[in-house]
Amino acid sequence: MTQQKFIPTLILLGLVLLSSCSSQPDYRAANGRGYGYSEQQISNNYYRVTFKSAGADSGKAKAYALRRAAELAEAQGYDWFAVVEKETLVERQQDNSNHVGAGYQHTTVQDCSLPGCRSRTVTRPQYEIGISSGGRNQVEAVLEIRMGKGVMPDSSRVYPAGSGL
Repeated sequence: MTQQKFIPTLILLGLVLLSSCSSQPDYRAANGRGYGYSEQQISNNYYRVTFKSAGADSGKAKAYALRRAAELAEAQGYDWFAVVEKETLVERQQDNSNHVGAGYQHTTVQDCSLPGCRSRTVTRPQYEIGISSGGRNQVEAVLEIRMGKGVMPDSSRVYPAGSGL
């Protein structure tokens, strides 16, 4: 490969690698208190499923919580699940730290020589500027589900098990 073809190929490869490292998939298991899905068993066929994501798209968080509930029901050997309770929490943190400031810094300086020491105060101007990035948003969809087997009840709150949601 000639050097003229090698450099653009190398740049393109670097951009692809950089973009793949910077973007994480939306749908994933939550690590600790991070973003993604998690579940908690309440009883044999009753679970709390949570999906937490950055941003303010509550529809996406609800859809991912339902998807996880369907996968969980299938993994536990159930045919369907019913949403017993649902809640969506949206948290918005505003960062209002834009500020501009000016003042003076006073410093005491001591000059010592053979006859003795002399103290004096030096005053210097001090400036400060702070710009905020606007804050951040996160949304958390919480579903409490009951899983069942056999004929699926006729209700808008009942879904089939499996990842075909």
